[in-house]
Amino acid sequence: MNQYHYSNLQVVVLAAGQGKRMRSATPKVLHDVLGRSMLSHVLANIEALCPQGIALVTGHGGEQVYAAVEKLYHVSLIKQAEQLGTGHAVQQAESACVNAEHVLIVCADTPLLQAGTLADLLERHIKSESDISFLSAKIDEPTGYGRVCRNQQGIVESIVEERDANADQRLLNEVSSGIFCVKQKLLFQLLQQVDNSNNQNEYYLPSIVPLALQEGAKVEAVLMPDANEMLGVNDRTQLRHVTELLQQRVIEGWEKEGVSIEQPSTVRIDVSVKLGMDTVIRAGSQLLGNTSVGDACEVGPYAVIKQSWVDDHVKIHAFSHLEQAHVGAHADIGPYARLRPQAELDEGVKIGNFVEIKKSIIGQNSKVNHLSYIGDTTMGQNCNVGAGTITCNYDGANKHKTVIGDGAFIGSDTKLIAPVTVGDGATIGAGSVITKLVQKNGLTLSARPEQRYVKDWKRPEKS
Repeated sequence: MNQYHYSNLQVVVLAAGQGKRMRSATPKVLHDVLGRSMLSHVLANIEALCPQGIALVTGHGGEQVYAAVEKLYHVSLIKQAEQLGTGHAVQQAESACVNAEHVLIVCADTPLLQAGTLADLLERHIKSESDISFLSAKIDEPTGYGRVCRNQQGIVESIVEERDANADQRLLNEVSSGIFCVKQKLLFQLLQQVDNSNNQNEYYLPSIVPLALQEGAKVEAVLMPDANEMLGVNDRTQLRHVTELLQQRVIEGWEKEGVSIEQPSTVRIDVSVKLGMDTVIRAGSQLLGNTSVGDACEVGPYAVIKQSWVDDHVKIHAFSHLEQAHVGAHADIGPYARLRPQAELDEGVKIGNFVEIKKSIIGQNSKVNHLSYIGDTTMGQNCNVGAGTITCNYDGANKHKTVIGDGAFIGSDTKLIAPVTVGDGATIGAGSVITKLVQKNGLTLSARPEQRYVKDWKRPEKS
């Protein structure tokens, strides 16, 4: 059950910026941060508040932005045809806010923001009966941020954008995050009074603060415990920086849950990944998407696991690559193994070096140890597949299936020409080419050319 529930709250997410400094065909807010877009990070934390609704204000690439999140989150689309500032953007969402008591305004490019921080702002806003509350932070390098100006009594007087700040105001180190909670009726009254008499000729949302104070409204700045949460992203360098900070947060979170992560600066763990207790993630490994790794596993070094499910007590050795695969408990994978989509490995399976498994089921305690390709195959329990074995599953037009029964032994360098079935307990001699049913038990050999010796034969020489 969700710990938050703000049924009288409407959230407005500002996602209309063009993000020119990203130099990308992809809208800024859709750039990836550890497996989720920046916008998805923000929306996930907002949905945790259980508000009455979420209005997404878009401009540049609006349809693309909305299409990326509409199936994942409950949002309504608001279009800002002209980008005339944050105040103007919020005005476009007025019709979506008419039934709310409070409006929370959040920027879509703040992937480090957490639901708990937003909840703290809302609680302070409601309990103090403030008309306007906003998150602020004290930072050593305030360049680029709007400064929070207070009077001698410490009461907020205004928020001045850096472009419009004088020399004294620029020395202030308390800055606005751009995240506001405002009583709905007051918000849109104030926005009608905001003008664009500033260096950018834009309608700034923070301009509502001095207007509210002139009317005797109560304005409160709520200091954030971690100033990094308000970091926005405008270019690739800032994107890298917030990704590093979020990765550190993710890694420290898993360490608290009993996971060991070696050389964490070399590791990537996406935010959707789940890890079990006593698991070890070694240097250079990447765990991507909705991957789940069970208890007491070893991963890497330099392994990649994407959108896969790994059960308990599994070893995934160096440079192995798993994608959309399932690995059963006590399995041993690699090094240099590749599990492609729909690879299903049962308990105790051994997949060795330079082995590729694709769209296949490998039964309990079976082994494919060396230099083999197994595709479109169902393999039983306790099988042993020799080095260099290949299932020839593609005829140039269609894929065909190979079935290998329990306890089969496939000799090295065997070619299984699908569709073909190998019976339980069958043994196939090394170097065989199998094109038809292999009877259960017994030994099967395909025809081999007679071994010959040519006396005095010489290798060709380079001309």
